[in-house]
Amino acid sequence: MLKYFILILAYIIPAVGFQTACYASHSYDDVDSLFQLIASQDDNTAKVDRLILLSQDYRSIDQDSALMLCDQALKLSRALAYREGRADALYKKSLIYYSIGELNTSLIFANKFQQLCDSLQDSIRLAKAYYHIGNITRNHSNNKPALDNYKKSLRIYLDKKDTAAMIAIYNSMGNYFREITTYDSAVIYFHDAINLCELSGRGMRLGKILCNLAEVYLRLEEFENAGKYLNMSLEFYEKHGKIANMAILYTKLGNLANEEGDYVRAMEYYHQADIFYREVNDARGIHDIYINYGIIFQKQGKYNLALKNYNLALVYYRKQNIAEGTITSWQGKASVYYKQGKFEQALILYDSCLQLAIESTDLYRQKEILGNMSEMYFDAGDFKKAFIFHVRFDKINDSIFNLEKAEIVSDLMFKYEKERDQAHILSLENENLFKDLRIRTRTNQRNVYFFTGLGIIIIALFLFIFFRYKAKKEKIITSQKIRQLEEEKKLLAARFLVEGQEEERKRIARELHDGLGVLLSATKMQFSAISDKSPENKALIEKASKFLDQASGDVRKISHNMMPGLLTKLGLYEALEDLFDNLADTRGLNAQIKLSGIKERLPENQEIMLYRIIQEMVNNTLKHADAKQIELQINVRQEWLDIRYSDDGKGFDVEEKQEQKTLGLQNILSRVKFLNGSVSIESAPAKGCVFIMQIPVS
Repeated sequence: MLKYFILILAYIIPAVGFQTACYASHSYDDVDSLFQLIASQDDNTAKVDRLILLSQDYRSIDQDSALMLCDQALKLSRALAYREGRADALYKKSLIYYSIGELNTSLIFANKFQQLCDSLQDSIRLAKAYYHIGNITRNHSNNKPALDNYKKSLRIYLDKKDTAAMIAIYNSMGNYFREITTYDSAVIYFHDAINLCELSGRGMRLGKILCNLAEVYLRLEEFENAGKYLNMSLEFYEKHGKIANMAILYTKLGNLANEEGDYVRAMEYYHQADIFYREVNDARGIHDIYINYGIIFQKQGKYNLALKNYNLALVYYRKQNIAEGTITSWQGKASVYYKQGKFEQALILYDSCLQLAIESTDLYRQKEILGNMSEMYFDAGDFKKAFIFHVRFDKINDSIFNLEKAEIVSDLMFKYEKERDQAHILSLENENLFKDLRIRTRTNQRNVYFFTGLGIIIIALFLFIFFRYKAKKEKIITSQKIRQLEEEKKLLAARFLVEGQEEERKRIARELHDGLGVLLSATKMQFSAISDKSPENKALIEKASKFLDQASGDVRKISHNMMPGLLTKLGLYEALEDLFDNLADTRGLNAQIKLSGIKERLPENQEIMLYRIIQEMVNNTLKHADAKQIELQINVRQEWLDIRYSDDGKGFDVEEKQEQKTLGLQNILSRVKFLNGSVSIESAPAKGCVFIMQIPVS
């Protein structure tokens, strides 16, 4: 049990130390200058925005000041009827309470923020609210709403094509499933986040996501995969020069090697982590490494070295009044003393641990220490004391599980006593009131008649207002339903039009191939027969035959462009491979296509529409881009397709082309919308062009 706690502590503490170091480096000068600017400013919406910005800066310096600034922003926003400012102030206030661990209070302000965003119909702020509520509830005892909020946020960001936000949500969903020990789902979402980082080129979160994925594999005891992704995360932070993160990664690699029993490699990793902690002046991280050294020396039976490292850590923890670290150091020493047969010294240290845990009101540590002491007395043959400490262990264990119940009972008792006192006061007042009852009876009768009549009038007025409001609301709902039906009719008409066009294309292609193509072939055969019987006209007939060959080739080409045979026979992916092979052969382009995933057939209309989209992008490249290389990547997922098309051509101004509503670009955008997909375009003059699409598949 002690070993398990020490390892968990070694995982968590380096991250906390790094965060503290970052906060300590915050610049106060910029914050003070901004504070002076705000103090001299008139009351307007710009002042609200600056108060919120200043609260963000103070969040890492002084949470009380940050909350005060948020309250000032809220008060001024209400006075100015500035609802957006009020929403942002509520959000920042929730973030501050979240950062100091007051999750219930944070959730209250987050819910207010979400309700206000909903009334504003601000989808971006609403997505932010859902994501933040997901993070709060994920860390709350009741974490069931977290996943639902993440999904709501993800739907909005998918519609807005906000890749960075999508990566963050996939990572958070992975953490959610990791925390509820649904590791297979956690692995899927972490991989989705990693793939989206690589596909979009947004890789700043990649190191953390790789590290999270490694921790899942570590819990699954898949040490090979855990090591693979820890090393990938380490390479990422080495590339970006993030020394503090590198220190944490080396600590985790050391913990992994420790779990595998490779103590030599574990010591090497811890030594490297120690170097980096010293480079960033992270004293907490340095002394946490001493704890890890002590664990390994203890496992190797090198008890003197283990005690030396535990003592080095202990001096720092006691000086800094870090109770958790102090208890861990004492527990390590006590464990070593017990293995050395120094029963009394071990007992003294365990007793000190227990007293400090009691002072810290840390019930979980108390339970752990009492369990250790019970085991120690049992091994020593002192069964009476072993039983005594085991009873205390059970009592603490029951206290932990019944803590919430005890708080509820205490609250009910308080309310009961309060109501009992109020009842006693009321009885005394009733004695005095009884004396005045007769005097007031007549007056009360008159008042009853008056207020009854007034009440009837108020109720009638209320009912009138209520039914009028209800009728108005029903009228608005009816109007909205009519508009929705009209939109659905337009969409249905567009769907029938597109499907009709494709059916007509198929019919014309079939007629050209089976009708006109066959007729031209038969005509050529007749000319060949005439050539044998009329040698004097042979030259003229051969010339006519060439024209027939050209006409037949044109018919085949037109038929293929209208509806490729491979598309209807073998499906989308084979048709696209054939298209890119033809580009490479006939156009001299370096045309590459990469397909990944399970290449199953899609519904025919969907395959035709996707083929037309890619065909339109290829045609635009051939007509306008003057490109030497084009590339198409399709990643087939369970519920959607990730499509990336790029060329190295001239490029264009995306906003300008969208304003001009050019036919080719509009064809692509309308077909993607028809498929309920999303598309983002990245291009600039002389920079080539990249289309990134996500298309849901049924």
